[in-house]
Amino acid sequence: MWFIISIVLCIMLIISLVYHIIYRRQVEGLSRQTAFLNEKKTELKINTDLNAKELKSLAAEIRRLNDSFNETKISLMKQDAALRETITNLSHDIRTPLTSLDGYFQLLASEKIDQDKKEHYLGIIRNRIESLNSMLDELFTYAKLQDINYSIELSEIDITSVTADILMSFYDDIAGRGEEPDVSLPDEQVLINGNKEAYTRVVQNIIRNALVHGKNLSVSLRREASDVIFECSDELLNPDTVIDTSRIFDRFYKADKARTNAKGSGLGLAITKELVERMGGKISAECREGRFSIRVLF
Repeated sequence: MWFIISIVLCIMLIISLVYHIIYRRQVEGLSRQTAFLNEKKTELKINTDLNAKELKSLAAEIRRLNDSFNETKISLMKQDAALRETITNLSHDIRTPLTSLDGYFQLLASEKIDQDKKEHYLGIIRNRIESLNSMLDELFTYAKLQDINYSIELSEIDITSVTADILMSFYDDIAGRGEEPDVSLPDEQVLINGNKEAYTRVVQNIIRNALVHGKNLSVSLRREASDVIFECSDELLNPDTVIDTSRIFDRFYKADKARTNAKGSGLGLAITKELVERMGGKISAECREGRFSIRVLF
């Protein structure tokens, strides 16, 4: 009897030792695979041959950690590329008016210049300085909006009257184009929980974008069920322009890569999107049959 018990115990001990050796080898294998992942760029998936719950769980967690690391690495690479593009665009957008300023200052310094030309050059210089100030203001605003802790104070505002005031401020710009805008505003108050300054900037940016890149402006403000919708549309100056509406609110996005606009930083619509979302709204863009429109929904 004792002999049989001894044999059973020996067999169990041998099995335990073998399992222990295999277990250790699996742990070492996981360690080697992890080290390999850290050193090499590979799609290797961590795995274990031993059907042990804790080892399977460990391998799964390592795979999740590695996938998360790869996603973070890809995200950082995209951010780095975006930062490089930002610096390049900023350098170009700021250098353009500065170069122009330098040229006109040299002309003003010339002794052979009459008063009329001097006034003309001074007007251009003032315009370039205003462009730079506007650009720097947009950069400052965009930088503030990237801070997750930055917030704007919300309260009940009547956007019917605010929208009407904004449209009136663009009267000279629109009249100078010889166009009659199509404007549809409700007679009654339209109240939203928002911020007057932020809403004003949103509408100004959208209308300004339409005036720069389009013609035959159309603006409407209306209710649809429980929603309030502001919409601005225009006919594209170049109907053949291809606009990627999924990127229209990205910073520095330009449908026409060859276009340069010294009057803006390329951040107007990116700022618009940030402000709309800070007020709890949604913004979208659509381009169809040569007509481009932006819709803001509260």
